[in-house]
Amino acid sequence: MGRTVRIGFVGTGGIAGAHIGRLVDIPEAQIVALCDIDEARVRAKAEPLGAAVYTDSKKMLDEVKLDALYVCVPPHVHGDVELRAAAKGIHLFVEKPVNLYMDKALEAWKAIRKAGVMTQVGYSMRYLPGAMRLKSFLADKPVGTAHIFRWSGMPGTPWWRVYDQSGGQLVEQTTHQVDLLRWVMGEIDAVAASYSFKRLLPGEPNMTIPDAQAALLLFRSGASATVSTGCAAGKGYLGGMHFLIPNARVSLDGDNLSVQPEDAYPVPPAPREVVSIDAAFVRAVLNDQPGLLRSDFRDALVSAAVTLAANRSAEEGGRLVKLAELLGEDF
Repeated sequence: MGRTVRIGFVGTGGIAGAHIGRLVDIPEAQIVALCDIDEARVRAKAEPLGAAVYTDSKKMLDEVKLDALYVCVPPHVHGDVELRAAAKGIHLFVEKPVNLYMDKALEAWKAIRKAGVMTQVGYSMRYLPGAMRLKSFLADKPVGTAHIFRWSGMPGTPWWRVYDQSGGQLVEQTTHQVDLLRWVMGEIDAVAASYSFKRLLPGEPNMTIPDAQAALLLFRSGASATVSTGCAAGKGYLGGMHFLIPNARVSLDGDNLSVQPEDAYPVPPAPREVVSIDAAFVRAVLNDQPGLLRSDFRDALVSAAVTLAANRSAEEGGRLVKLAELLGEDF
């Protein structure tokens, strides 16, 4: 066997299962240890892999030699796992959003920067063919304004419907679309938002998150974007991204990129190579090539700050909140 990347997991829920499913098909990836507070769940995931089982992440990090660690826990329970892993020189794949608490996210970033480890955050849209084509298409074109929306139903996960644990749909799910806006349009300076609570789902039990959310994003370039999201749509999913450019509009629906009028601009071809976010991470760690990673911890921390600024704005009556209030002027 050639060189491999020894990988551990903290958290073995649904998203961890998706990563594991891709990693087992990558010959260079070796999953050696899994950790979860639910012992039955972690054991069920670990045994088919021949991986060690842990319910204490500190013990796992102390006992198992790892090259890389996947952190796949809810936004509010990251604790100090990133700090401990970074201190041991372990490269990190952290699921989005990086944290529900900006002070904790900044603390983790300082530890990561000091340790010099590579990081990838799970903004998988940056690795999709349609998003790659969109970035290429907009690279030489100004965007005046954009509109994105994501309307879907309520996940069954109990913590997801608690505002102090998930942050709501914009923070926990629609962060993907917000992150893609930053990737193709540039940096966001300020956010204003308005939310509705139990307007559409007044009888939903144990729910403290908003059921509908709208945000206005102001970009450093002078562009703007509006974001509409809600978890009251029942079964299924409806979403899209639309951009106003000179003399035309461009839309991204899944991997379908379209321009209207059709003769306004040529649409770029599909990318020659498409690599999954997990394959890119393994390749980067194996070959010491951080340039393969499209969303490191620092970059993803800004995407989290955008959505947390929206929460602050909604909590304060729609006040325009500058990202510097969360990140600090020197970030």
